Amino acid sequence: MNRLLTPNVDAVDHPDGHVLVVGDIAVMPPTGAAVIPAAAAQIALLLTSFDQHCSLIGFVGDDTAGAKLQDQLRNAGVSLDVLPVTDWSSYIVGPAVDPEQPEQQRVLPFNGMSEYQAHLQNRVERALRNARALVIVDQGFGSMGDPRAVVFAAQQMNVPSLALCAASQRQGYAKATRVISVGPQIEAELLRQQLDHLQSIDADSNSGEFTR
Repeated sequence: MNRLLTPNVDAVDHPDGHVLVVGDIAVMPPTGAAVIPAAAAQIALLLTSFDQHCSLIGFVGDDTAGAKLQDQLRNAGVSLDVLPVTDWSSYIVGPAVDPEQPEQQRVLPFNGMSEYQAHLQNRVERALRNARALVIVDQGFGSMGDPRAVVFAAQQMNVPSLALCAASQRQGYAKATRVISVGPQIEAELLRQQLDHLQSIDADSNSGEFTR
């Protein structure tokens, strides 16, 4: 077994009608003791601010930043299925804090479709059973082993999908319901607009409104 993989992780039951967020989880460069969520973590927090039932699947480092971030998300009401990766630091957006640590070394330590990425795919397929929408966040940090498989799983469950990704990652999400290029942080109003647009495209698969 890959020594990085944490075995025997309990399954998580997410609330019915949740918006499932999956993909790259990150934090902004540290400013004091605060942990500022970025990428999928920021999306999840924004969704809870829209009064949505939200769940998050992804990876953090097995470190202080990862623990603080999970506490912040949990306290905000996000349903978490987040796996800490051993021997890896939580991803920090932007230049490496340590000049001796090149950017590429901080990307998740996965090669190909790793056991970690297979774990993520399995969790996504399970969580989609009672989801109303899927939001994929892919900044190229290495969480998404097979983007097409995630989109296909949503299609099979008749769940509309919104891919928020770096421009370099767009190709893998050609069959998503909606795909836009964004950075590791997004304006709340832009996210609100994209969710409303997703609803209008796939109204038959959703009930109610995404935002209030």
